[in-house]
Amino acid sequence: MRKYIHQLLGLAGLLILFFSCNPSDVQMPKPHRSAYIAISGTDTAWLDLTVTGTSFKGKCAINFSNNYLDSGRVRGRFYGDTLLGDFHYLHYGLEWKRVSFALLKRNNTLIMGEGDQGFYFGIPYFKPDTPLQFDSVKFVFRTDMDH
Repeated sequence: MRKYIHQLLGLAGLLILFFSCNPSDVQMPKPHRSAYIAISGTDTAWLDLTVTGTSFKGKCAINFSNNYLDSGRVRGRFYGDTLLGDFHYLHYGLEWKRVSFALLKRNNTLIMGEGDQGFYFGIPYFKPDTPLQFDSVKFVFRTDMDH
């Protein structure tokens, strides 16, 4: 009889634990989607981002003087006001490339950054010993509504 009471108490404890850890109580951040455009001379870039919590993913396309198009996917994470990740794209429509990707968020704009890149097992990254440059960059993205 005592054995069954211990089993019932153990089962009751498991049921309490199970129902107290209800996954519907966990608040998942809602994705937020934004579209951006940047124009630099005869070059135009489009960026379509979906941000969920501290991560982002989306599509990017850069049209160089209507001569060729680099287009593909971006992904990465937020670090304060900086988005760091990679851009995996079809270069000249001929070959796939992956490069580091950085954006600085200022108000309603995203400024594409530049920096020294390295690769670790084929994964691009910005070298930590050299700072990213956001001052004299080519593309400053604005939301489609800003144009």
